[in-house]
Amino acid sequence: MQDFIAQDEISKEILNSAKLLQAVNVHALILGAPGVGKKSLAQYILPNSKIYNSKILQQDIQDEVVILQDDAIIIDKINEITNVDLFLNWISTNNIRIIAISDNNMLNQKLKDIFSINLEMPSLYKRELDTKALIHKFSIEASKTLDMDMISTSKLITNITNNSHSLRKSIYFSYLFETIGEEEILMFLEKYLGENLGEENAYKNLLYLFEVPLIKASTKKYKSQVQVAKHLGLNRITLRKKLETHKELL
Repeated sequence: MQDFIAQDEISKEILNSAKLLQAVNVHALILGAPGVGKKSLAQYILPNSKIYNSKILQQDIQDEVVILQDDAIIIDKINEITNVDLFLNWISTNNIRIIAISDNNMLNQKLKDIFSINLEMPSLYKRELDTKALIHKFSIEASKTLDMDMISTSKLITNITNNSHSLRKSIYFSYLFETIGEEEILMFLEKYLGENLGEENAYKNLLYLFEVPLIKASTKKYKSQVQVAKHLGLNRITLRKKLETHKELL
């Protein structure tokens, strides 16, 4: 059965609903931003079912090449179904139960009407305990994949801006970061800068790549603006200007 992490209260409530859906033959819709665990939840409900991409499935239905009857399936990106009548006729004629996944609730009303239950998955910033569990899971995964000893949680870079997608990437990067030095960092920067040089004002436009991490690291280490300015060799007015310039990235 698909592993579904449910440590926070809201996740436990969703999991209880998923357990009920295992026992009843109704259509259900799972909503949430990318990376919140929609597919994991769908596979928890239907552990033996195949996941279909909605656009590909719709084309296969139109071409009459999909052969399914009296079955239950998972459909990803259900909101991208365009020929709704064709799709609804197909699931009705062939007695298909669906657990559907969507990043948003912008569905055709006819589609919305078939779902008896809607489950909405919150983003990770609202699920502190789930996030901690995922960090541990991804850390074990990265350690095994990269054949490295596990590194302490305090050294892990954790980025949840795109939920589990960015979190997994940041954990792997944390492990890779343990193996690189100044030479590799300069090499990565050179490659990135070389691919992003504009025609004019390149220095000014790309200076944030140096200033933002430096200010963030200094703020984390020295806490107050007075100490940050002192250790960076800047006057406080200059520092405040840079904080204002980069506020969306800090």
